[in-house]
Amino acid sequence: MNERKGLGFDALTSIPPEIIERMKEIEEAKLRAESETDEGDTKEQFVGILVGDKETAFRVNDIEAILNVPKITPIPGMPPYVLGICNVRGEITSVLNLQVILGLDVSKKPKTRRQKSSERLLIVGNVNFSVGFVIDAVLDVIRVGETDVIRINAADSEMYRLSLFSRGIFTRPEEGGRGNDIIIIDTDKLLNAPEIIQFL
Repeated sequence: MNERKGLGFDALTSIPPEIIERMKEIEEAKLRAESETDEGDTKEQFVGILVGDKETAFRVNDIEAILNVPKITPIPGMPPYVLGICNVRGEITSVLNLQVILGLDVSKKPKTRRQKSSERLLIVGNVNFSVGFVIDAVLDVIRVGETDVIRINAADSEMYRLSLFSRGIFTRPEEGGRGNDIIIIDTDKLLNAPEIIQFL
């Protein structure tokens, strides 16, 4: 894991233009995150991502970068959720399998070339360190108020693991009136998970 540093757009010359544009959108969202309100309920900006078949979201202010997946060097003897380490602009960064940590079903079916092309490395961090997660896709930027989030019932065995690392579920209205549930990740809880802090 690398010490947290600002990752500006000047270092993104090798990244495809569409990813740079997405990062600019996220940076702009950061600037608006503290100022936008809706009927007294402050809305925070989150980046929607796909992890396996689950839509999840991280707070914009906790994201350092979204990059193409670099070469990851495996480390022998590590648990299955540790994918290895990689070089992110001169810093060695630990790369973890978010699917496993969140307790989501990990499919053994090989990914297609198209699925692999959508994968990204999500770098998130707190004041002390940052870590990389390989995600299946970046979806969009959403605005979520505290009252929009429904807490996960920890007694539900299928959702228990998710409840440890999330604020709850946000239902995004979709076409036809059907809702689309998004797991809102609590970055502080996630980065303080024993699986992660043991590698500090």
